[in-house]
Amino acid sequence: MTLIPWRLKNFVSEHFPLLYHLLRNAGAPANSAEHWDAALERSWDDPIRSWPGKNALIASLVRADAAILDVGCGNGSTLRHLQGLGYTDLHGLEISPYAIRRLGACGINMHSGVLPSIPLPDASFDAVIASQVLEHIIRRRRFVSEIRRVLKPGGDAFIFVPDNCLGPIDEKEHVIRYNIDTLRKFVSRHFLLINIESIRDPNHQMPILFAHVQRQSAP
Repeated sequence: MTLIPWRLKNFVSEHFPLLYHLLRNAGAPANSAEHWDAALERSWDDPIRSWPGKNALIASLVRADAAILDVGCGNGSTLRHLQGLGYTDLHGLEISPYAIRRLGACGINMHSGVLPSIPLPDASFDAVIASQVLEHIIRRRRFVSEIRRVLKPGGDAFIFVPDNCLGPIDEKEHVIRYNIDTLRKFVSRHFLLINIESIRDPNHQMPILFAHVQRQSAP
């Protein structure tokens, strides 16, 4: 990829993002356990992994007795924030054994898994968080179907992605770039859309898309 002109790389990234991602990561998968172990150990307490605005938004939308799952929870900043507010039924799903050990030691219920699969029982959670995760997933329809499956009927999912930025040319772990229209169209195929908006977090300059969706009560 280093010998390919930037304009050509940018064109492929814009129009064929999955192909760009696969070519860029050929022979060295970016979203592997080893990659995320190293990344999380290196940056565990870095403010870049803290999202105070996002955390406050989630806390305002979920009751304290809810069963909550954070998929691809990373360093667990959201789960640890909720724990500090008195939430107790907190679960994280991670590919990184390092994150599982550290968050498990904090009293958070941790589960090992490789997305898009969510190896947890049907209708187990009142809320599922997918924060800065969807843009990493190749089989994204399978992923949101799994989120829907583990949600209780009427349960809420909170999906966050970069807003029209950080495509595969910018972040090697990313396989797609969303804008508000493409995200709305995608999530509406699988859920009842409650709200979608562009937000900003105090710790980050980039805009973030937030989609609040719900599993409808009917099967």
